[in-house]
Amino acid sequence: FALIVVVDGLEPKSREEFNVVRSSGFAVWFMSAASLAVVASGCNMVPKSPLADKNATQKAPAPATKPAPEPPEFMFGKDLKDPVKVHLAYGTWHEQDGNLAEARISYDKVLQKSPKNVDAMMGLARLDIAMGRLDDAEKRLAKARKIAPKDSKVAVSYGQYFSAKGDWARALEYMKEATELAPYDAACAYHLGYVQAKSGDLTSALASFTTAVGAAQAEYNLAHILHEQGNLLQAEEHLHKAIALKPDLAQAQTLLITIRQQRSNTKPQVAQMPGASSVIQSASYTEPAQPVRSAFDPAPGGR
Repeated sequence: FALIVVVDGLEPKSREEFNVVRSSGFAVWFMSAASLAVVASGCNMVPKSPLADKNATQKAPAPATKPAPEPPEFMFGKDLKDPVKVHLAYGTWHEQDGNLAEARISYDKVLQKSPKNVDAMMGLARLDIAMGRLDDAEKRLAKARKIAPKDSKVAVSYGQYFSAKGDWARALEYMKEATELAPYDAACAYHLGYVQAKSGDLTSALASFTTAVGAAQAEYNLAHILHEQGNLLQAEEHLHKAIALKPDLAQAQTLLITIRQQRSNTKPQVAQMPGASSVIQSASYTEPAQPVRSAFDPAPGGR
């Protein structure tokens, strides 16, 4: 999905699971994968989302640069004795950083030591999707599904797979399944909202985004998708709502300026549903405007 997202202040469960996104101004998902996002390895981790910087000031809005992901917190201590955990964390870290070749090496090392590790299987599937190797991704997801049929992360990854193919009906089916398996998971709610928006159900999308990241960020995420689709007037309407709810939401202010500049140079365009994404949405709650290289990151939160 190359996801979308604004996130502000959701406390991650662990750094391996959540790499809260700071956006510039897709990108998704939620997708990270991704927030395919968020932790790159699962739904209940989430979004690299759906993104507001809680340290934002009242200065003139300017696109924020995305900092490099921090290294996994296993550099010291007993985790070094667990090679599976170490390589899985490194795979997630490299994936979030866009280093897909190194991420693949790390995930392969996990499977060499633990052939039935579902997180590593899904990590490789996300990489395959991001590289357009959908047949390989489908095989990996089918194997993961057989091992963990009730895993919400696997359901989300399937949803991202069908989103990459432009099959929004099947993607919606799996995202709904994920939220049924994990009804309180913000990442799953975000990914559901993304697919609902892409399917044209804006009302349901707004509700899902609100559950995932809060009201103001939900308006912004929906505006970002509408902007991608060329619906400048409706996108601007949702941005005004986002700013009314959260005046210091810098991403919304920046996008609003961009849309006004576009409208001054071109006539408003009618929204059209896009085809398959060139890259899978990041699960991380990163803005949809950013091309996403990783597939599945975590869902941050914060209201």
